[in-house]
Amino acid sequence: MTANRIFALARHGAMLLLAVAVMALSVMRPANAGMAEGTLLTPLGHKPAPLDFTLKDVMTGKPVRLSSLRGKVVVVNFWSIACPPCRAELPTMKAFWDKLKGLDVALLAVHIGGDAAKVRAFMQKNGITLPVLHDENENVAKAWGVSHLPVTFILNPDGTLAFIAYGARNWKNPQLLQSIMALVPILQGSE
Repeated sequence: MTANRIFALARHGAMLLLAVAVMALSVMRPANAGMAEGTLLTPLGHKPAPLDFTLKDVMTGKPVRLSSLRGKVVVVNFWSIACPPCRAELPTMKAFWDKLKGLDVALLAVHIGGDAAKVRAFMQKNGITLPVLHDENENVAKAWGVSHLPVTFILNPDGTLAFIAYGARNWKNPQLLQSIMALVPILQGSE
């Protein structure tokens, strides 16, 4: 056997070992491994917000207009029940919302497409009590440049963009709460 052949077999064995290690690690991932923990929020530096919108609340049927929330920090999360990372993110987002709903913060979980009755049934079955709006024709998502789910935009009280988060997050992370709460004093200083 030549030295080149031995080297090729050794390299093949190393590649096989690496592939097995990667597969083993993917099986041992924690349940929230699909949620980003590195860069939690990307600053956007007071860029103008995408277009204003009015969408109906899935549970009440009442219209909600984004611009009516001016003066509050607004968290706009685009999601779908057809998106596994979105579904994984919802319980942590509910816990996040439970901590913030009495403050000058609004949360709008915008469901993309689908049937409102199915979204309502999903929410009831899973105990999701977030304010969920329905973007049935995906017009708002398109206007906001949403190309994959989930994606979350955080707006300053003046309606400009503060942060964006691509992908699912563990909204129980204290750093996320601190980043958003840091925007709230802007309100109190302007009164």
